[in-house]
Amino acid sequence: MRIRHLASVLGIFLAAGQPRIAMSAVLEQDGLTLRIPASPALVLQIDAAFKPLLPLRIPIAGKTTADRRIFVDADAKSSIRRLVIVQYETVNPGVKFSFVYPASPPAEFGAQTFQFYAYVHDDERAAVKSPDAEAGLTRAFLVEQGFRVPRLFRLARLARVADRDGQSEVIVFYIENADADFAPGPLPGADEDGDLALDAASKQAILERLKSAVHPVSQR
Repeated sequence: MRIRHLASVLGIFLAAGQPRIAMSAVLEQDGLTLRIPASPALVLQIDAAFKPLLPLRIPIAGKTTADRRIFVDADAKSSIRRLVIVQYETVNPGVKFSFVYPASPPAEFGAQTFQFYAYVHDDERAAVKSPDAEAGLTRAFLVEQGFRVPRLFRLARLARVADRDGQSEVIVFYIENADADFAPGPLPGADEDGDLALDAASKQAILERLKSAVHPVSQR
């Protein structure tokens, strides 16, 4: 059974108990394959080491809605080693808002240029600070699914405006467990959001690991 079909059934029950997180059928998903209605169209193949979870739909500030697809690589004790999160965010009907930003700093991903950032993120801190934001809701969902979620994420983030009118964007996150690399407490040298930028070599290395985990198989 395709995940989008299962989601349409289970979403009814989840929405009743958890109104902030509901199932979504915005994207087409068949296991580890995602078809994103971007322009140009984008098909992503996630590496077989990851397990697909049910989708999440997250309303953001009353302006947009994020359709999040989460893929987990965890050990035998359900401790998360890596995550891939693909987010397709669209402007809500009747809202006057557009996604407008350059693909800069740039990174090539398949046939397109994306905005690229890479940093270490204190996900636990972000979830406590904003439990109703994407990070907080996603972390809560992973815990509910029985996963042990790291405090710190090392991540690469690719983003681009997904249509000519700026009514949608696509974001690809590749995330690694970074807990073993830092002592408890605030990240030394982190910015006001609790994030620590990676150096140039580390950015390039994690970008290559993202490309090994997420393959753009069709863009036209």
